Amino acid sequence: MALPEPNSAALLEVQNLSKYFGGVHALEGVSCRVEEGRIFAVIGPNGAGKTTFFNCLTAVERPTTGSIVFECAEIAGLPSHRIAAAGIARTWQTIRLFEHMSVLENVLVGCHCRGRCEMVNSIFRLPSQRREERRLCERALHCLEVMGIADLANQSVGRMPFLKQRRVELARALAAGPRLLLLDEPAAGLNTRETVELGDLIQAIRAGGVTIILVEHDMSLVMEHSDRVLVLDHGVPIAEGPPREIQENETVIAVYLGTGEDS
Repeated sequence: MALPEPNSAALLEVQNLSKYFGGVHALEGVSCRVEEGRIFAVIGPNGAGKTTFFNCLTAVERPTTGSIVFECAEIAGLPSHRIAAAGIARTWQTIRLFEHMSVLENVLVGCHCRGRCEMVNSIFRLPSQRREERRLCERALHCLEVMGIADLANQSVGRMPFLKQRRVELARALAAGPRLLLLDEPAAGLNTRETVELGDLIQAIRAGGVTIILVEHDMSLVMEHSDRVLVLDHGVPIAEGPPREIQENETVIAVYLGTGEDS
């Protein structure tokens, strides 16, 4: 697949990002640059700070120090809704869907930040509100088509298999219209065949013009689909580079497999 040439300015640039919880340093001096159109993976053992990194990018946690620049604008310290409106969406390690709602209704939740009607229009069901409702339904259905589950739009989410629920979650994230999508361990709970399908979905999302940051423990998924990999250990960056280079990095191998002395 042909990739766009890197821009002179990164879509996302993180400089010296740190997050402390009292005396615990969950992140320490993390810097990276994510080019538009790329799949950028963040890996590391449990407790490495990967989810904290995502939480800082999406204002779930406020960074202790550091800069987060998205599309040339500083976003560190902004509230979550403004970060979503700027074009950053995410998924979570544990699927968070409304099980009593249909597939389409769940995806429409993701469209909320792209709505333009004011409260009065909605209360009185004015023509502008009805037009917007149709527009957002079309948007949600398109996202379901990208994920290959448009035929399930009216089904209840609670009765669906795990991989299909993951597809709904991805469709909901796409409905927010992100330029940058953060995927937090999307292969968790999937078998080998389902993980291969997930890789195809990730490539389909990228082909639609969305840049991806992927946190994942499944190394086959990371090495096959990512363009660049950042490795964290106890909140500290220890390596960054192309997948093949990371696979052969002795420090990374020691962190994952342990040295003879560790054993």
